[in-house]
Amino acid sequence: MEKIKNILREYIKEKFEIGDDPDFTDDVHLFDEGFVDSFNAVEIIYYIEQTFNIKITQRDITLYPMNTIEEIATVINEKLS
Repeated sequence: MEKIKNILREYIKEKFEIGDDPDFTDDVHLFDEGFVDSFNAVEIIYYIEQTFNIKITQRDITLYPMNTIEEIATVINEKLS
């Protein structure tokens, strides 16, 4: 799962120009802390689907919290299992 988190972390940092912000961690709430917004969430989901060859459904979004890198990686890991 560490590999998944690394891929996500690097994508989000680069795509949304976060840089070396010390507040940007695997457990930070990406939306509440302003690192990404709801429009960016669509881009992240698209990236996940393309990169990991999985489908994130509306049901997934409803059932599983996906607000942190840790939470997103957990959902990806479960879908890959």
